[in-house]
Amino acid sequence: MRLKEALLRGQGREEFDELDSFLLGTVGGRAPGFPAAGPDALYERAEHRRVAHLLHSRAGREASGGIEVNRRFSRVMFDHNLRTWEEIAGAFADAGIRVAGVKGLFLGALLRRTADQARVTTDLDLLVDGRSLDAAMEVLASLGFVSGLDIKDHAFLRMSSRAIRELEAQQGSYGQVAPMARLLKLPEMDPVAEDIGRWLPGRKLVRTSAGVRSLSVVDLHFDMGHRDASGARHAIPAGELLDSAVTVRHGGTDVRTLDHATMTWLLCYRAYCDIALFGERRLKLFADITDLIRRGGWPSGAVEAAVARYPFIARPIEETLRFLREECAVDPGAWRNPGSRRDPGPRRDPAPPPATPATPVTVRGTVLVCHGWGSEPGSSPWVGRLSGRLARRGVAVVELAPFAVAGDVPDLSEVAETLRERVEAARKDTGGAPVGLIGVSLGSAAALAAVAGGAAVDFLVTVGTVASADVGVTADGGPRELLARYGGGAGDDERVPFLTGQVRLGFLRDLVACAGGTDLGAVTSPVLVLSGGTDNEWRLRDAATVAAHAEARGDGSARRDFPAGNHTLDNAAVGTASAVLSWLTALGVLG
Repeated sequence: MRLKEALLRGQGREEFDELDSFLLGTVGGRAPGFPAAGPDALYERAEHRRVAHLLHSRAGREASGGIEVNRRFSRVMFDHNLRTWEEIAGAFADAGIRVAGVKGLFLGALLRRTADQARVTTDLDLLVDGRSLDAAMEVLASLGFVSGLDIKDHAFLRMSSRAIRELEAQQGSYGQVAPMARLLKLPEMDPVAEDIGRWLPGRKLVRTSAGVRSLSVVDLHFDMGHRDASGARHAIPAGELLDSAVTVRHGGTDVRTLDHATMTWLLCYRAYCDIALFGERRLKLFADITDLIRRGGWPSGAVEAAVARYPFIARPIEETLRFLREECAVDPGAWRNPGSRRDPGPRRDPAPPPATPATPVTVRGTVLVCHGWGSEPGSSPWVGRLSGRLARRGVAVVELAPFAVAGDVPDLSEVAETLRERVEAARKDTGGAPVGLIGVSLGSAAALAAVAGGAAVDFLVTVGTVASADVGVTADGGPRELLARYGGGAGDDERVPFLTGQVRLGFLRDLVACAGGTDLGAVTSPVLVLSGGTDNEWRLRDAATVAAHAEARGDGSARRDFPAGNHTLDNAAVGTASAVLSWLTALGVLG
């Protein structure tokens, strides 16, 4: 089917009318002002076609309220997508997986689009080599992304998506695993929550009692290909596309994407596939292609080389160019020599410099990690990852394991006092460099008590948070039940079973008094609360309590949930380490 026929007169779909024609003119740079239907009607159609960003610059006295809401959402997502990409890129680099992005944020980086010029999207389309696909999905899962139709965790919205086998069964789509998603809190959109339903009806946005929520979605592409009418598959392996990847500095972040020429011919090919084969009206692709051609010219040499390698892209590219000329008044031949640019443009990774003698790393801080019950130094995978990454920034990580259960464990209040003393000593030893505490499980109760008791830390991270005596609740009951069962007139030295060992009754009495008596209002340092979705209800309750106290201060405190994570998040090592490092970087405490 010809592209024009598929887009303008496709069977079984809504009519292509004057508003769509106006938007095509906007894609081509024609159509000033607003059509007779008015700005609201134009915005609603533009949002439906996902090209509302083309109207942002037209927002004057006649501007639609929808354009204002869309522009606000664009700015919010621009920032969120950059931060998400930075987190994913770091995690993939740690895992040794090559990755780059297409469309959306990545195209915006290539074209130097500002937040106001960017197209609104909650999706990141990532290219990974097919041989790395399983590992890539594991990394995303470790970062809190969940795959599948039936997300059970209460924090997630039910998603509507198609499995890869269903996608492959349809002509026009191939080579994609989508989506993996996690919850995205959007407090910046709360002021326009009343307008969400009207102006952004097709977005994955929900207004809840806790504010506006969305899904942050990652699509993994291991091939950029399609099935033809005969069922034959035509593939452009993502691994080969990654060979043309470049790095672009965008919004203060290094963004990895395809070079200008590759992005241009690839989107021309995808525009034909998505519209003529898959039956979607995607004006946004024409807008993106037009921008690429205007900014970088028509890459005739690169296209010829690509067609020689992948002959099946020849007709799709030819059809797309014909449509741009006839319907959008865009002539690629007019921009063959766009001229020099003042900016340095994208860069390919340079060859590594010759080895030089190691220089001393400036000490930029100390992080004390207090492990929980039964854990030893070096036993936590995510702490190991975090230690390595912080060491490269001159931050020393010191692991303490007071509850290793090699013999009698110290009382919680005693451990809290030890932590306070270690913090004070670290401050003296490092000459005022930042000092932070990380508490894991029972160690988090000690860390909270230490900070509430005066330990002057610059930040606190709690994992598997314990802010009450319910850390040891099992089918046999918790510390209070054990005291009621065995305490009576027994002395502090009487030993009773607890978790995986035995403890003194005095330990349980101190645990109840210390953990349950911590004044969270006295914890005034920024706090990051991390929790795993498979943890028990008591510890998830404690995590929510600590996070609520901390986030109310507006000092950068935050909570991060890993739906598939266990109590200590050791099964989410990559994501946990990245979450801590990203948070510390955002706080600016590491210099």
